[in-house]
Amino acid sequence: MRRLAGLAAVAASLALAVPAQTQAQESSDISFKTKALEVSVGGRVQLQASTSSCSTFPTPENSACAEQVPSSDLFLRRARLTFTVKINDQIDFRIQPDFNKIDKVGLKDAWGRFTFSKAFRLKGGHFKRPFDGFVLVSSTQTLTVERELAIRGIDGLLVPNVTSFTTAFDLSDRDIGLEASGSTNNGVFSYWAGVFTGDSDLKFQDSNTEKQFVGRGQVKLGAGPKDLKIAVAAAATDQGYETVLEGLQGRYHYNYELFADWGDFTDGPHAQLGFVFGDNPFENQAGDDIDLASGEDFAKVASWQAIVSWKFPVGSGDMALEPIFRIGWADTNTDISDNEVWGFTPGLQIFFYRRNKLALNWDIASPTTDALRSENSFKARLQFHF
Repeated sequence: MRRLAGLAAVAASLALAVPAQTQAQESSDISFKTKALEVSVGGRVQLQASTSSCSTFPTPENSACAEQVPSSDLFLRRARLTFTVKINDQIDFRIQPDFNKIDKVGLKDAWGRFTFSKAFRLKGGHFKRPFDGFVLVSSTQTLTVERELAIRGIDGLLVPNVTSFTTAFDLSDRDIGLEASGSTNNGVFSYWAGVFTGDSDLKFQDSNTEKQFVGRGQVKLGAGPKDLKIAVAAAATDQGYETVLEGLQGRYHYNYELFADWGDFTDGPHAQLGFVFGDNPFENQAGDDIDLASGEDFAKVASWQAIVSWKFPVGSGDMALEPIFRIGWADTNTDISDNEVWGFTPGLQIFFYRRNKLALNWDIASPTTDALRSENSFKARLQFHF
């Protein structure tokens, strides 16, 4: 109770930190033009507080917690500036530094793109791979505070969901690569196909001769008052290993995604559904660490997740409320029984102006095995955006 009371106080403090009346200005990129180019500047700051059920000492035997962690935390989740430059109708590029580490600068987006036509564009640099529709949504617009069931003190694969798989398996988020994309003139069909280094631990250069291949296709249909977007994606990811006789070798693991998104981020209902399945590059079918040199087969994983929300305006200004609910299921090894995890996230987003908001979530991870207890984390994120 003391932990929940403390976090409620933090959440209240975050809410009160928002001005009662946001200044009347457009919450969109700042743009200016010269004779040579057009520059747009955007930014976001996300202050986040969270609890963790891994605060008990000693760690209970029926817990997936690896260690005791503080019961509450307050940290800077993201602090980014985005610079988008358009040279002409054919060439544009983006640079996005991240300052959330305070004493060092990271780099998120860093890419350039040639647009030959609406049907064919070529992008190169450091950017998101076209896999996992939940990750492809900007962090300023995600319906949940975290895309994963993030509980401090527990490895993400012990409380898995769709995005914890795609992140751990190097399927989503950013990597160095080259991507072709395009769409039909009416926007009904779109595609993305790219080749990437596939190594998330060394993104500034390649570490092996194998590559990762990712493809995605999407159909957009009218479905009542909102559009319905249905996408399929596939990825072949290199997995390196070394043998005494043959030296450096590699094998590929294969993963697939089905994703549906009905609605958008304006007022009204919104629903997202994702299903990811394929190989687990870390385990063999028996549940042990995989030995690629001996020819062991990858274990199979499966996971689905659904998020529903309804955004409605309140008051006479620009404020809005959006209740959300997420439910998901994940199995890290379908060849082994009773190791699934259910995830539940009730939440609420309070919008003060455009994407400036306070988001509240309660993530709950519930393993199906009786040997492990449920774990949880309450989160509050205050976001400033322009």
